[in-house]
Amino acid sequence: MDPLLVHGSGLRSALPIRLPELWQMYLDARDAFWLPKDIDLSMDREQWADSLGDGEKRAVSRILAFFATADGLVADNIAGRLSQEVAYTEVKFFYGFQIVMENIHAEMYARLIDAYLPDEEDQKSLLRWSMEIPSLAFKNIWAVKWIVDNSRSFAERLVAYMCVESVFFSASFASISWLKAQGSLPGLTRSNDLVMRDERLHIDFACALLRRLSSRPLAGVVRSIVREAVDIESEFVLADLLADQALGLDQDGMLQYVRYNADRLQEKMGYDKTYGVPNPVSVSLQF
Repeated sequence: MDPLLVHGSGLRSALPIRLPELWQMYLDARDAFWLPKDIDLSMDREQWADSLGDGEKRAVSRILAFFATADGLVADNIAGRLSQEVAYTEVKFFYGFQIVMENIHAEMYARLIDAYLPDEEDQKSLLRWSMEIPSLAFKNIWAVKWIVDNSRSFAERLVAYMCVESVFFSASFASISWLKAQGSLPGLTRSNDLVMRDERLHIDFACALLRRLSSRPLAGVVRSIVREAVDIESEFVLADLLADQALGLDQDGMLQYVRYNADRLQEKMGYDKTYGVPNPVSVSLQF
């Protein structure tokens, strides 16, 4: 069994540091701490009520419906699975703080939903979308599958949850960045910048951890996992996020961006690209 996953091979104290790169990532996560209460949503409320179009509201609502549940799934996977399987303190410290960060993200999305939809019944309706709208339900079902599947290795499940935090978030992050370029919803877009920074750190950590495992998934297995995630995210783009192109973003360009982002993830993990497509979006929209 991999030494990183053998209980008893890790120490219960922070010292000595045996994986300095992973320890530094924990310190970076700790120092990136922010609070949802510091994000001003007053202008968001005004714009939502007075100037945002119905199509834009629909797209933002779909994004928030997914994000409101996704961070909880990531936290559950870490608390219930991944952190229970690792031995080294450096990894446990990072995972412990990542759970805090995911909770902060979930709180932020709850505040945004409350700001845009103050009526409790409207809020409940939005949250039900995560399992009632097929393209959203597929994303959640796929994420849950990788929490409960005991037949797959730690490394394979690590790859799958990198796809959740990268591929499944990519189109939504780019859409919110587009709203930022339009000067819309400054509270949402400011919080999105912070969440994207956090998620990049989570992915970098997971990639660094994967590279240290003595038993890594075969390239074909990784490619299959990534393709599944890309297909599900592409359906979300076509069926819901950009179905009416209310955000002024091109469907084909966004689909290509999802594939490009998946390729970048595979390269970070140490594997070859699957799609080999160029980046179709401006730097300002990138995750």
